[in-house]
Amino acid sequence: MTEQRIERVDGLPLVLYWLTKMRIQEVIDTIWQPHAYWKGLSYGQLAVIFIAYVLYMHTHRLSGMEAWVVSHRTTLEKLTGWTIRLKEATDDHVGHMIEMIGRDEEAAIRFQRQVGQNLIQAYALPTNVARYDTTNFSVYHAAPEEGQGKGLLGFGHSKDHRADLLQFKQGLGSLDPAGVPIFTNTVREPGADDPLYFPAWQEMVKTIGHPHFLYVADCKAGALLTRATIDHGKGCYLFPLPMIGETPDLLRQWVLKPPVPVAKIYLPEVTEKEGHPVLVGYGFGMERSMQCTLEDGTIHTWTERWLVTQSLAHAQRQQKGAAGKIDQSYRRTGPPKGPSR
Repeated sequence: MTEQRIERVDGLPLVLYWLTKMRIQEVIDTIWQPHAYWKGLSYGQLAVIFIAYVLYMHTHRLSGMEAWVVSHRTTLEKLTGWTIRLKEATDDHVGHMIEMIGRDEEAAIRFQRQVGQNLIQAYALPTNVARYDTTNFSVYHAAPEEGQGKGLLGFGHSKDHRADLLQFKQGLGSLDPAGVPIFTNTVREPGADDPLYFPAWQEMVKTIGHPHFLYVADCKAGALLTRATIDHGKGCYLFPLPMIGETPDLLRQWVLKPPVPVAKIYLPEVTEKEGHPVLVGYGFGMERSMQCTLEDGTIHTWTERWLVTQSLAHAQRQQKGAAGKIDQSYRRTGPPKGPSR
């Protein structure tokens, strides 16, 4: 009598369809080849099943993957056309594949570049605007012993207020407006973010195929050398300037005495009841001639457009916050004492 059992399909067909369209298996198998003793699925095939498992189960723990593959084996085989052995997804087997793929950083960059280029070409994604940002992750992991080297995990300032946990930093570059990721890198923590933005821009240029896109990032990308090097590479950028150096003094002068007429800023897509666009702030723009010595000693001169803007909503929040602090101080200490008569 033939054994019968029920398998849950859920979103597996959709997940595997898009992984196939992204050519994950093909790209991995062109970059990483297993040794002669490796049997069964290739690295690329096993990686596709592992990604499907992570998305399906919302976990990356290797210990549960074997049982998951066994319970979905028929569905996986029918959808992929691959023969999947019972012991194909043991934690040792999958762990070896992940270790081999993660060992070579240059090969990982090639993988990201090929997958990103395929996404841009296959779906005609717009490449006018790209963003890059970093964030820190705290993890429960044993500290490396003496002589083991630094690795990717380290102690540093914790945004989670957990200085006792090891951390690593992850960067992500994506295309607007869809937010499609095309570049990611893992960096040891602690460490400054400033040196990461130009190498990220360089890698995104290689993936996109040209430097003619607007590179958007936070104020940590606003270092003069970063801006100069990007402009020297024929790129363009949009960064909020950090309030250091001469910037605070210049901003104060320009706000008190604007060098050019101040314009009202509207959002055309946001309208009032009468259909008029909503006023969201004020601002002006001006050009400044800039100069910087690049790392190779080249003196680079270019023109930047500086935008000085005021957000009415942000100003109201600041006023409300300041009023709240004054009120709290008043309640603690009472009204300010005037000069004695």
